[in-house]
Amino acid sequence: MHNAFNILPLLKQLPVRIESAAAYSDRLLLGTASGALLVYRITDAVGDRQQPQVTLLETKKAFSRRAIEHLSVIKEAGVLVCLADGLVTLYDLHTLSNATPLTNSKGASVVAVYTAVDHIDGIPTLVSKLAVHAKRKVVVLEWRDAEFYKSFEYPAADKITAMQFASPNLLALATAREFLTLQLPRGQWDDLFPADTASLRTVAGLSTSAPHIGGAGAGAGAGAAGGGGSPDPSANSGSSQSASGTASAGMWGSWAIGLSGSSNEAKTSIARMPNEKLLLCHEDIGVFINSAGKLCHREYTEPMVFDRTPTAITYTSSYAIAISQEGGPASASSGGARQSLPKFNVEVRNIGTQALVQSLHLAEESPTSIINGSGGKQVWAVGSHTVWRLMPVPIQQQVEEVLSAGQYDEAISLVAQSDSILESEKQELTIKIRWLRARWLFRDQAKYEAALDEFSDMDATPTEAIALCPERIAGELAEDGSSDSESASEDGDESEQPPLNQAQPQQSAPENGTKRARPKQVIWKEALYALMRYLTEHRRALQRAIAEGSREKEYVVRVPGQDEEDDDDDDGSHGARDNEANGINDSTGSNNSSGGRRSGTASRSRSNTAEEDSLPHVRLKRLAFSLERMNIPVAAMAQVVDTTLLKVYLECSPGLLGPLLRVKNYCDVEQSEGLLLEHKRFAELVDLYHGKGLYRNALQLLQSQG
Repeated sequence: MHNAFNILPLLKQLPVRIESAAAYSDRLLLGTASGALLVYRITDAVGDRQQPQVTLLETKKAFSRRAIEHLSVIKEAGVLVCLADGLVTLYDLHTLSNATPLTNSKGASVVAVYTAVDHIDGIPTLVSKLAVHAKRKVVVLEWRDAEFYKSFEYPAADKITAMQFASPNLLALATAREFLTLQLPRGQWDDLFPADTASLRTVAGLSTSAPHIGGAGAGAGAGAAGGGGSPDPSANSGSSQSASGTASAGMWGSWAIGLSGSSNEAKTSIARMPNEKLLLCHEDIGVFINSAGKLCHREYTEPMVFDRTPTAITYTSSYAIAISQEGGPASASSGGARQSLPKFNVEVRNIGTQALVQSLHLAEESPTSIINGSGGKQVWAVGSHTVWRLMPVPIQQQVEEVLSAGQYDEAISLVAQSDSILESEKQELTIKIRWLRARWLFRDQAKYEAALDEFSDMDATPTEAIALCPERIAGELAEDGSSDSESASEDGDESEQPPLNQAQPQQSAPENGTKRARPKQVIWKEALYALMRYLTEHRRALQRAIAEGSREKEYVVRVPGQDEEDDDDDDGSHGARDNEANGINDSTGSNNSSGGRRSGTASRSRSNTAEEDSLPHVRLKRLAFSLERMNIPVAAMAQVVDTTLLKVYLECSPGLLGPLLRVKNYCDVEQSEGLLLEHKRFAELVDLYHGKGLYRNALQLLQSQG
């Protein structure tokens, strides 16, 4: 968990009761129980002003004769949608006048609006739509390029309790028994799945190859279109066949752009998410569907489970934000007894990872609704007499916080989803975080295969992985904190030493419930075998390059930044980095000043030259290094790889020494000779001498050994 938002009460102890709210641009609209409409202008904090400035621009006391139950804004069409006393009325958004009641919306209970660019007859057109459920019908109004076009009317067999547009031509709905979709303008109804917790769990666990849930048998009919251009949109309507009866039990709450429903009894909701997705929730469980009404199995393999049943949900580019009532039902999704939860009424979850990010408590009163504005860039929580603004913590600070906690997947997800980071920088930051994650997996989690696979995917130089090993394996490439003396076991048996003094062995839970660490020698053997496989793959690649006559091979190398701090906790000891960047042969006893030649960058810190960019460049202390593509001499890298392989074979697979040394190899003679003599591997030493053409040395060794 980390801090994603700070709470800022902007309006407190209002003398009227707030029933609904909507936000757009710099405006905040509040509908009251008395029928008055309050219009505020919100000026964001700039300069020395630490918080937004709130100005009451207008009070429309007689805006409605009854309580304003719902407000939505269709900014592109200049329309304000107001639901009061079971009737929807349209107003001019700029003057808040010219009321146009929709006479065919009497008994309205649910409202949804949507705006997007749609291709009509191959022409990009800005389409805005308003859907209203009134008694047992769904009324849809359409605007094209800000001009009213037409209205449609579709009978519904059951009462609709929630709806939201999935795309311009698909409406997602819920009845008391199931989830449906309505194809527009044809009026074809299709089933999705039953509206109950068990069904949501089942559909969320289906494989990606499963067929689309639901069929065309739920109901069919052709939507009827009325004429266009009438001043009263409700006068232009047609009819379509009714949807058929449905099965299964469930209960849905309403949601629409600009406002999440405030009913405390609602156990379900439909919430818009970024990237044209919807979150369909029942109680504390939600599943994602895309703009085609299909379950998002590939992106989300598990349902999103909240700690407490939400009463309303909204979103930002990275987070799903739910409000709940204190003392409300806690999540029972774990299957066990419900545990007492800390005091909170706002729950923030990462959309990508679905992890709980933050729990907030609005102390003044319980929020009844939560809305967003400016496409998710602003978030407002609304109570009966209080309005809060959820101010986002700068993305740099959030990423630093999750990196410091070792939550690398969370950091990658934040970077990928954030709309506060330049697209040109996302790839750079992501690969840097993956680099740190690979080091963390190797050093701290003993997940050697996963770490080395990560390095391979990033085309990292093999010396990056070698440097994570103790000095007896890595030699001069060994990083600080990886010395043999610190990682030696009590009996002095090197074969039982863990690869790093920081490595945390994986834990297994026996049947009695207590955790037992695996033996150190098992951990160490795993590291050696993983490194053996990794280096063998690189050896084959280098041999192919040599056979093809290549003199250099391109690798990604980490180069420390000028302001990078030598911090033991940042998964980045830098003692070996200069060896990689300035001369790979330094570790093998050679002096090759051209050991690495830069050919471009895979990831590089950028200077502040793009003044035209609307977003600031992200500067993170833990990522204050660059990853550069460099051309490394093939022979130099082959020498490092073969010499390290020899060291690994000596520790875990001595039988492989002969096959390595009896063929052409690039082992460093001086290092290999000393190691083989130390371990009394005289036959293999003879093979080394023979392969290197050192016949006199071989004869002398044979003579000395009789």
